[in-house]
Amino acid sequence: MKESFTISQKYRQREVSVLETALEVFAEYGYRKTCMEDISSRMGLAVGTLYRYAHDKQDLYGKAVAYGFSRWQSAAIAAAETSTDPLQRFRLFCSTAFSYLQEEPRLRKILAGDPALFPLVDAKDPFEAINRRSVDLLQGLIQEGIEAQVFSVPDSRRAARILFSLYQLSIEKAYVEESGEEQLVFEQSLDLVLNGLIARS
Repeated sequence: MKESFTISQKYRQREVSVLETALEVFAEYGYRKTCMEDISSRMGLAVGTLYRYAHDKQDLYGKAVAYGFSRWQSAAIAAAETSTDPLQRFRLFCSTAFSYLQEEPRLRKILAGDPALFPLVDAKDPFEAINRRSVDLLQGLIQEGIEAQVFSVPDSRRAARILFSLYQLSIEKAYVEESGEEQLVFEQSLDLVLNGLIARS
């Protein structure tokens, strides 16, 4: 049992290393110009080793981006968990989710080069499960605010979906188009959203 745990732990550590390196190389060269050899060479591995972690380049790309998106989501969750106040938790979650890409240039470059990864319309979403979890998290935070009588909205699910769509639009404007006033525009947008959510006495 101990031996199989060690093997599985080593596999997971190597997998994380593969995904980290893949993110770095895809960000540097873009999907089209990257080949599996670029990633294996960067890691000092035989290219055949990569096929233990992905079927092909497209599969590795999807896994690397999903890994990046999951880390992004985890950072927002961790920020929200630093407070017990429902309003502060909501603000921390949203602010961290937005600002994360400022500190993660690899994911930012990948998104800028491939905006279809974060579709704004009802197109096929390659990361539907991850994005659905983000909507679930937003709904949970809104519901907390409703129960604490801080927020007042008739349908927390619908509000979460609307907010997530606005968030996607903000990300595209900020990190794909890069206007230069991203943080200010986001903070003003968040204030408007909170103004709509906060319960009036």
